[in-house]
Amino acid sequence: MRIENELIGTVKKVLQRYRAKRILIAVSGGVDSMVLLTIISKLIPKNEFGVVNVDHDLRPESASEVRFLRDFCKEKGFKFYTTKWTKHSPDMGMEAAGRQFRYDFFAKIMDQDNYDTLLTAHHGNDLAENILMKMIRSGNVFEVTSLKQQRNFKVGQLVRPLLKFSKSDLRKYAKKREIKFVQDETNFEDITMRNRLRNNIFPELEKENGQVLSHFRLFDQQMNALISLAMEKFSKIENDMKLHDLSGELSPVEELDHNQQTLFWGSFFTRNLDISVSNKQIDQIIDVIENNRPNALVDLEDNWVFQRSYERFEIKKMDSKINLKKLIEVNQPIKINGYNLVVKKVPVSEADIVVEKMPEQIMLRTRQAGDKLAIGNNLHQKLSKRFINKKVPEYQRDRSIILLFDNQIVWVEKIYKISDYFKQGNYGFKIDFR
Repeated sequence: MRIENELIGTVKKVLQRYRAKRILIAVSGGVDSMVLLTIISKLIPKNEFGVVNVDHDLRPESASEVRFLRDFCKEKGFKFYTTKWTKHSPDMGMEAAGRQFRYDFFAKIMDQDNYDTLLTAHHGNDLAENILMKMIRSGNVFEVTSLKQQRNFKVGQLVRPLLKFSKSDLRKYAKKREIKFVQDETNFEDITMRNRLRNNIFPELEKENGQVLSHFRLFDQQMNALISLAMEKFSKIENDMKLHDLSGELSPVEELDHNQQTLFWGSFFTRNLDISVSNKQIDQIIDVIENNRPNALVDLEDNWVFQRSYERFEIKKMDSKINLKKLIEVNQPIKINGYNLVVKKVPVSEADIVVEKMPEQIMLRTRQAGDKLAIGNNLHQKLSKRFINKKVPEYQRDRSIILLFDNQIVWVEKIYKISDYFKQGNYGFKIDFR
């Protein structure tokens, strides 16, 4: 049988290439992992591999699936490990939390019983689905090509020997060899993006071209080759930046054009920071660099910021709330949150803020409970409502700078100035904030 010889031959070569000695196989009981387990059992003595499973306890059938696997491994004499995930209200997304729990358990078993290689049964359909999902979510090439045949793991290495094969190939082999497996019926429900792509989009793509999966695999190979070349250049740039932790010099990266900088920073954040950085945020960083703004700050996710200070940059985590309550004078520069701020007295015709009388007290502070904004016709709006309407992220609200003249709010960073509602007055002021 051609597919059997190709499957066994490919898996054998992959194990040899990555020098896999003691192997732990992640098995759900589905057709993919049961095929992988069957192949490994033909290649490796049973005392040199084990079977690991996590019961996510999300479906009524999960307990019976664990029993199926336990009984199967007992009958074959395979070492079997299992655990149950019980935290169904995780701090992160359900899928990500389940994966983290699963991989933490795999690493624990590998460390405990000296396994050097974890095998998973990801195949060509998984690779194509992964590429399309990452394209939809971010378009970041360093994420799009994230499903690799081999990568370092928490303990040892993780190897995916079946990426060359389609789901159809595995089903044919399972049918020919009468391999028993369990079927997760939720895979046919359009409850996740992966399921929707799998059930609706890819069948249509395969109708258009039966080679679409091999084309995704070729795309993945070529992108990885291009990324490898780019990383050689980026490694030299990072050396020239004289990086220390997450800070360094900007001059080496300034030599790149806009598109190259987009690629560089996408790579930099993917490798160095465990948060999601959007394309818009990367564009803001490049704007700060290309427009030669000597002091500027770009807000990232989870209170992280990119801060430029002349020819250097630093990426750091800020306190979500700053304690600010400061009296200032007209034309007095003040540095705050990485920005420079000056309240300048100017002619009314040039002003951002126009008031009837010269303020006796000028104050900068952060928000307080009950803050209200004057919006004309004796009407007021709660500052909290304005934050919501302007879609200001929650973590930024406690850091937003507020300017008050004689205890009246006249300006709020990026979202409010009183002259939008009151245009008449005798005194004009301009806010220089950069």
